Amino acid sequence: MPGWASGEVAPAGVHKGAAIEAILAHLGIDAADAIGIGDNWNDAEMFEVCGTAIAMGNAVEGVQALADQVTTAIDDDGIHNAFVRNGLI
Repeated sequence: MPGWASGEVAPAGVHKGAAIEAILAHLGIDAADAIGIGDNWNDAEMFEVCGTAIAMGNAVEGVQALADQVTTAIDDDGIHNAFVRNGLI
C-alpha cells in the first residue's frame, strides 16, 4: 500500500544480539566463537555480539559495512558459501 512503511517494533533491549548472548551463556560458549549471518538492520546487534559477523551479498549496504565478511547473496548459496569459507562444512 502506498504510504505504508515497514519496520519492526520490540520492547527495549529485545533484539537478536540479546537472544544470542542468552543462548551462548546458557551453553557456556564464548561469543568470540559465535558466527552471525544477516542481511538487514535488525542484525546489527547480533553482529556486535558474535565474534564473526557475516553479511549476505544481498544485505543492505550499511549492514555489509558492519560485517567482518560478506558472502554471496542468499539466492547464490550465500549461507553455504559462508559455512565453507569458515570451515564449518
